[in-house]
Amino acid sequence: MYISFDHYNELTSAIQKEPLSTNEYWLILLSDKHQPQLEEIITHLDNLGIRFFGAIFPGLIHGKRMLNSGAIIRKVRCLSPPTLISLPTNQSDIKKNLPAYKDIPETGSTCLTFIDCLSTGIDDFLHHVYNRYNQRCSYFGAGAGNNDVTLGHAVFGNWGCESHSAVIAIIDQTSSCIAQHGWERHRGPFVASRTTGNVVHELDWEDAETAYRDALPEKLRATPPDRFYKDVTPRYPFAVEHPGSEDVVRDPISLCGNGDVMFLSDIPQGALLYMVKGSPEQLISAASKAVTEAMEKKSSHILVCDCLSRTAALGHQFPTELREVSEKVSAAQDDVTVEGVIALGEIASNGEKATNFYNKTFGICSFHE
Repeated sequence: MYISFDHYNELTSAIQKEPLSTNEYWLILLSDKHQPQLEEIITHLDNLGIRFFGAIFPGLIHGKRMLNSGAIIRKVRCLSPPTLISLPTNQSDIKKNLPAYKDIPETGSTCLTFIDCLSTGIDDFLHHVYNRYNQRCSYFGAGAGNNDVTLGHAVFGNWGCESHSAVIAIIDQTSSCIAQHGWERHRGPFVASRTTGNVVHELDWEDAETAYRDALPEKLRATPPDRFYKDVTPRYPFAVEHPGSEDVVRDPISLCGNGDVMFLSDIPQGALLYMVKGSPEQLISAASKAVTEAMEKKSSHILVCDCLSRTAALGHQFPTELREVSEKVSAAQDDVTVEGVIALGEIASNGEKATNFYNKTFGICSFHE
């Protein structure tokens, strides 16, 4: 359900009108426009005794529209209270804080995860969670944060609001979670010969920035550093090779000024990278394909995540993608409305293999009745 509001009281009043059942929590996906009101929202809801968790995003999706204010709210039934995990983390922290494998129904559940996109160790965290539950869960979530991709509180719940953290909830409902991106290899491979977390120092044993610029079309090679994220990376990101599955797109977010390139997500040292490109038609077709696959079973509701930098790559054709997705869902089931977020990283997997933190990708979670 989408709630449009200016003052936080309008949001909390709408939530208060619908009581929660046992083990239910309010999932709140909040536009970053309301980040200044976040602490008041949290305090008010907690004082009312309302159980909730959620995250902040650069934008919201409702039906065919991208929205820059308001909140998407939905009741979800959790197997245990949503958990805040500080990042980076390790397997022992996951074991201590999350429900055990034996507590997950054999029929399956959905592991819902929202992560501050500026955290380190995101992929390791997701792999630890997957090792905990394997195919007992499907996995869906998104990178949280603001439109400027600057540090700020990104995830929240009854405990308060945090940065460099993830909130994870095991939803007592099965789902189909699919990710597709539509990008194809353009140049490479390049060896990520020296990296630290999400910073690549060298590609093919030369400065990463030099190697990146040399691989670009000639007219883009001299792009000033302050224009790189807007003019270059929407069209020419990189992707990490994952043998046996689709490449995982990685979004460069800044040139560091010393030859390094910073990415939105970690790049393993020694990984093979490809510069990728994609036409609007390819990207929209990939999103449509994800919807078709996710909607094979009857759905009770839909959540989607569509990458912020993907909106830049599609430009004026991004509304076409939202319209295609919404119409595809309606054609399969006319009683379901598309709801979701403009994300800073995407998570969507049916659990057949380890989950990844995608960039420039469309993800969909279709909860089953």
